[in-house]
Amino acid sequence: MLVQESIQSAISSIKTNGIRSFLTALAIIIGTAAVIAVIGIGSSAEKALEESIDDLGPRTLSIFPSQRKRGGIASGFNPLVIKDAEALSKNNEHNWLIAPAMSGNRQIKYRNSNMSGEINGYLPINFKVRGFDIGHGRLFTEKENLGRKKVIVLGSKVPGELKTSPKQLLNQDILIAGTSYKVVGILKEEGSTGWQNPDDDLYVPLLTAAQRIFGTDRLGWINVGISNDTNVDYVMMTIEQILRQKHDIGPGEENDFRINDWSQFSDLRRQATGIFTALIAGIAAISLIVGGIGVMNIMLVSVTERTREIGLRKALGATQKSIMMQFIIEAVLLCILGGLLGIIIGVSLLLLFTSLNDWIFYMPLSAVFGSITFCAFVGLFFGIWPARRAARLDPAVSLRYE
Repeated sequence: MLVQESIQSAISSIKTNGIRSFLTALAIIIGTAAVIAVIGIGSSAEKALEESIDDLGPRTLSIFPSQRKRGGIASGFNPLVIKDAEALSKNNEHNWLIAPAMSGNRQIKYRNSNMSGEINGYLPINFKVRGFDIGHGRLFTEKENLGRKKVIVLGSKVPGELKTSPKQLLNQDILIAGTSYKVVGILKEEGSTGWQNPDDDLYVPLLTAAQRIFGTDRLGWINVGISNDTNVDYVMMTIEQILRQKHDIGPGEENDFRINDWSQFSDLRRQATGIFTALIAGIAAISLIVGGIGVMNIMLVSVTERTREIGLRKALGATQKSIMMQFIIEAVLLCILGGLLGIIIGVSLLLLFTSLNDWIFYMPLSAVFGSITFCAFVGLFFGIWPARRAARLDPAVSLRYE
């Protein structure tokens, strides 16, 4: 009964001084919103990264061209070429999947609609390594790749960009830099990987891209799909041996390529994201503490303003415990309300950010409950002193207070 009356009295006091209560809780609101938004963005980024790693297959290594040095002097980039991928494919020791690719931006036209799109030169195996599934039609074949056929597979969002539907666009011709390509398939929606969105891209056979679109055999990268139980270090050593021999790199000379193990990159990214999130959340927590100091100051002012009320309640039989509880509950309630409003604002900012970046919305419930708990603790901690001061007022003196 005592707690219920204290809560009702606290709510009444907050309503009576609505504007002052809001301004008092503003630092709590801002701090909580910042904590929720930062933790949510970090968690959503981590989920997007994990999905992008999963999209690369059970375990994927990626080979990229790198700066070549001779005698310690940089001599530009030595490109990866199609023959490098063929040399890797001839090695059957690891039962790996070699998926070379090249890409570039070109103008796309369908009837009266135009778009600028990323064209990817792929082998059929690339779709398996990336985990892409067909939604309409089919994927192109190795025979079409060897024949340099003018066929194309579209990302799920491309039909919309061309102001049409997947069913209407299937088996139709689109123009890439003025040359017709037949749409044989449209992929299922894959979603953003955090740094690219395969739904926006277009895919043609690798040899078609090399000969008809880009006019070069230079590759952007080579993905290597391996099973999860494969010795990754041994695989990377084999790749290095093959490419060093292919690129005529002598003993003691640096590689002109680099090999990325995306699972290691994921771990490093996760650690970096965790450190950054903890840092920003710590700064935001300081804002909550500053807000708690503001709550304490306002509660002290409130005690002074309500001195006669406190004296009257004591004269009518109110105990020190009931007076103290009322002011503590008022401080805690003020902080909790500020925390709830901050959570709503923080989640709204997170929803906006994830929608703009095409990420999956993810907010750990532990962050929500943790924020509310911390706000309540701030209210309790900074409400004790004003509450004790109110409880210790002499009723005789209080009733004479002007």
